[in-house]
Amino acid sequence: MKATGSHSLRRATAVGFGLIVLLLVANTLVSQWNTQGLIEIEHQVAHTQKVLTTLEEVLARVTEAETGERGFLITGDADFLRSYQIAMVKTGETLERLRSLTADDPRQQARLETLGQRVQARFDELRRAIGAHQSEGFDAAKRSVSTNHGRQLMNEMRALVGEMQGQEREELAFRSAESRRSAHVTTVTDLVGSLLGIGMVGLAFFLFQRELAHRQRADDAMRRLAAIVESSDDAIVSKTLDGRIVSWNAGARRIYGYDAEEVIGRPIALLCPPECVDELHHHLELVRRGVHVEHFETTRMRKDGRRIDVSVSISPIRDGSGAVIGGCAIAREVTEHKRLQREVLEIAAREQQRLGQDLHDGTGQQLTGLAMMAERLAGELSDHSLPHADAAAKIVDGLEHALADVRALSKGLLPVEVDAEGLMAALGDLAAQTSELPGVTCSFDCDEPVCILDNQTATHLYRLCQESVTNALKHGPARNIVIALTGDQDLIRLTIADDGAGFAKDQRTRTGTGVRIMGYRAELIRAKLTISPGHPRGTLVTCTLPRPQASWNAASVSDSSEVRRLPERPEPNGQRALAPPDVVSTDAGR
Repeated sequence: MKATGSHSLRRATAVGFGLIVLLLVANTLVSQWNTQGLIEIEHQVAHTQKVLTTLEEVLARVTEAETGERGFLITGDADFLRSYQIAMVKTGETLERLRSLTADDPRQQARLETLGQRVQARFDELRRAIGAHQSEGFDAAKRSVSTNHGRQLMNEMRALVGEMQGQEREELAFRSAESRRSAHVTTVTDLVGSLLGIGMVGLAFFLFQRELAHRQRADDAMRRLAAIVESSDDAIVSKTLDGRIVSWNAGARRIYGYDAEEVIGRPIALLCPPECVDELHHHLELVRRGVHVEHFETTRMRKDGRRIDVSVSISPIRDGSGAVIGGCAIAREVTEHKRLQREVLEIAAREQQRLGQDLHDGTGQQLTGLAMMAERLAGELSDHSLPHADAAAKIVDGLEHALADVRALSKGLLPVEVDAEGLMAALGDLAAQTSELPGVTCSFDCDEPVCILDNQTATHLYRLCQESVTNALKHGPARNIVIALTGDQDLIRLTIADDGAGFAKDQRTRTGTGVRIMGYRAELIRAKLTISPGHPRGTLVTCTLPRPQASWNAASVSDSSEVRRLPERPEPNGQRALAPPDVVSTDAGR
């Protein structure tokens, strides 16, 4: 109910804001339209005033021309003629300007045409009077002027100008009324705009108060969450997308040994050993893409330099718009748990080794002795043709089969002989045994001798390879498997490539018991185990470990020593059944 009420309030608030904004926009448009109208009216009033002034100017110019003509007739002074001529030119310019100003009014244009004719007629009379004076003297000019036609023309011009001015004054009065109406509309729109502005401010204040209350509740919730995070036994560390530490809780201080002041702002790589830096960058890239990284086990460095095992999960941190702005890592120390796992695995390996040794040295030797005694007995009975000779022969066969089974069982428990070439021989035997299965080809590649004198390391590598081959046959199902063992001065690399079905998309993050045990074995010998999709299909298992200095001695292996290799089964085209693909950096599990 509370969520529904909050949603309704947000919707009503949004609708209210929308209406106010629409009204403000409408008010602004009306105000702008009204302002444009006022400006237009102002232009029209100025235009009307200019027309009225120009009409007055026409009469004034004609009057100036008459004055110049009268002065010349009375005095005969040529300066008055110049005034007369200037007045005539100015009158023509004024009439043209007046035609341009009234171009949009046909009635005024018609009156202006008549006015121009009257002006022209008046100027013609003035020219005749001046011409009579110049040719015949003052008396002739006096007779030309004494007619009443000039006064009549002036009266007609004044009447036309009066009509034109009357129309312009009517338009001026109409535009003044429009101006008053626009001013009234402007006053109303300003009032409405002010009321809307007050309403928006009031609504904003209400929402601000509500937001303050919401933030107060959110702050309380954040403080509670911060208290929970701070009191957690797990290390909870947030970081930016470039890997710099932003927050550090008490659990992180207990697990890693650093105080918050020592690590805030520093790169998270501070906690990673060198071999885990690539893994850290890979996980940061996943977080940038918004991917949640499920629990994975890795190694971290404490302040005192001690390595610890941790189980880590990483989640992206998003801002209000949903964009990823950082990541939050939750780590739990599993060093003791891993130590117990390793101890259990070591105890199981030692017990398995003891059983294999007991079978080989005890039961195997006893069966060997019994078989020799039974064989001697069977020979004596056969030489004397005694009736129990056949039974004795059967006992010999049974003992030999039992001895073979004990030897096979012992070899399974102790697969790697304690010598320089023990691992190579054991892997070759594994490939040969696998190839005996119907429809399966398994080869062992080892171009250069790889000598491992540490029997425990060799045994773990063999078991790791054995589990990989079993997985390829069981889950693939693979038809071609390549086991490759390579090494140089620094690293030893064991790869198992198959052409099986590989991984389904929803299985790449799953790990079974076999894969976990493979991981434990790799950890015991400080190796890096990578399980990735093969090329073009199948699965590639790679185990890489640093070469122990004591295990590499060039003098211990003669140049003539040969590595046991399983002859490869050729395909119809004469090529090997499967070549080991390149190592892929993407980790996966089966």
